[in-house]
Amino acid sequence: MPEERSPLNGSGTDIALAARNLQFSYSPGFMIWPRRTEGFHAIRDVSLELKSGETLGLVGESGCGKSTLASLLCGDRVPTSGEIELFGQPFGSLMKPNRRGWAKHLQVISQDTLGALDPRRTVGHQMLETLAIHAIGEPASRRDRTAETFKAVSLPVSALQKFPHQLSGGQRQRVAIARALIVEPQILLCDEPVSALDVSVQAQVLNLLLELQRTRGLSLLFISHDVRVVRHVSHRVAIMEAGQIVETGPSEEVFSNPTHPYTAKLLSAVPRGRRQKLRQATTILETL
Repeated sequence: MPEERSPLNGSGTDIALAARNLQFSYSPGFMIWPRRTEGFHAIRDVSLELKSGETLGLVGESGCGKSTLASLLCGDRVPTSGEIELFGQPFGSLMKPNRRGWAKHLQVISQDTLGALDPRRTVGHQMLETLAIHAIGEPASRRDRTAETFKAVSLPVSALQKFPHQLSGGQRQRVAIARALIVEPQILLCDEPVSALDVSVQAQVLNLLLELQRTRGLSLLFISHDVRVVRHVSHRVAIMEAGQIVETGPSEEVFSNPTHPYTAKLLSAVPRGRRQKLRQATTILETL
């Protein structure tokens, strides 16, 4: 189904997404302590690079700033300072005249599928609406494109007529993936995409994401607090603690021989039995 590709693909750089010295502070008005006079520094001097066609895992405990960083990278928030580039082009130039210019190249898949999907409309209507918002295709061809995308994520075409609450959690996550894919992005920002699913469904969704990456040349930024999942899917990994990146490197190298005490702490907290259960349920590393 791939059609015309963005000029960004011919930019000559193998860095799909780059964050350089990002800072973000919540103003005192957002704080629960009324006497606090300065903001809370949620992101502190974060720099990272996502290469074309790779999966970069971002892992850390809940509350460490992962989702705040995700909101900066997808354009929901503006950093206090620092720069974001997509294929060498600055964030600001791709956000003009509105966020759609950035969203055409980078799509988000989140944990909360019920919150991300409109409960009042069928999922098929929402897919067509996404195409209309981005002015992709003619009205007559959009239904065919929607059906093809559903098939690509192993969903029956009949599911297009259903409302989100009529689908299982795994099916809703596939709908979310399909809605992201339908605009032909180069990057998927996956923010805890399988944390709400049971282990067997996690394996199915993870395998789907990696197969789509292989066939479409996607770059994945995979954000999770689950060390097991991140280790399983990532080529490289970045460890985040209290709004800072404390360690980066090839996934197996970082997790086999951590150099930062926080990384070692995360690994020691993974129950051995649950680690083995996920390894038995998935074989996705064999395809990397």
